[in-house]
Amino acid sequence: MVQCSLRRPSCSAVAWRALRERPFATGRGSPVNLLEAQNLTKRFGGLAAVNDVSFAVPVSQWLGIIGPNGAGKSTLFSLLGGQTRPTSGTIRLAGEDVTRATPHQRFKNGLGRSFQITSLFAGLSIVDHVALAVRASHRRSLIRRSLADRGLRGDIQQVLSAWDLDGVASSALPSELSYGEQRRLELALAIASNPRLLLLDEPNVGLTSAECDDLLGRVRKVAHDVTVVFVAHDMEMVLGWSHRVLVMHFGEVIADESPEQLLHNEVVGEVYLGTRTGEDDAGTH
Repeated sequence: MVQCSLRRPSCSAVAWRALRERPFATGRGSPVNLLEAQNLTKRFGGLAAVNDVSFAVPVSQWLGIIGPNGAGKSTLFSLLGGQTRPTSGTIRLAGEDVTRATPHQRFKNGLGRSFQITSLFAGLSIVDHVALAVRASHRRSLIRRSLADRGLRGDIQQVLSAWDLDGVASSALPSELSYGEQRRLELALAIASNPRLLLLDEPNVGLTSAECDDLLGRVRKVAHDVTVVFVAHDMEMVLGWSHRVLVMHFGEVIADESPEQLLHNEVVGEVYLGTRTGEDDAGTH
């Protein structure tokens, strides 16, 4: 068996230390696990894109999901978000069974997901988009709802400042932003809705390591108690930003470990050294 050549990430050493030392936020009455998946399976005809996958994510923990092309990551992510329904298995969010819940129902239960800029409202300004996200957060809280009118403007400004968008918010449309600004807006909108669980799909795509660290660092600063599940291809980035890593191959979980343990996992090393190869699964990656 070959030795694993996975390397400890150098691009996010500060983040690595901070994540190791940060305690989990398990407030009174909160479940130990915010997200639980049990025996999830999704079949497309005779192909099991996701096969008997189980895992749990504690409150305020970050879980990275990684694997070769065709491993089933995208299908699993769609199952968690509600875009796809499983063939069998269950998904629980904050102790509630949401297996058959729609994406909108999961949103009301505290699930947030980053927006794609191309799917936003073309004629609305950046401020308008942030206002919609903040109002959605107000609607989920009766207390905040009563303060919505007088607090909305301040909340909007706070979101824009936290993501360094206040300088362009009043004059630019989302489509006119630079790529880095667009990625910041995507996450700003997702977090402005005040989620308990945040799903991030390939947050580092198109970004340098430094830009990715800045983006995810803002997530931790702005929403430090939010539970995060993210999918990525970059092993170093996943190791640097995860409490735990779920490695998928051929639709199954081959490792569910801490980053430190994963560095010495020979099976995972084989997969990433190319001695075991995956095939595309039903158009997923």
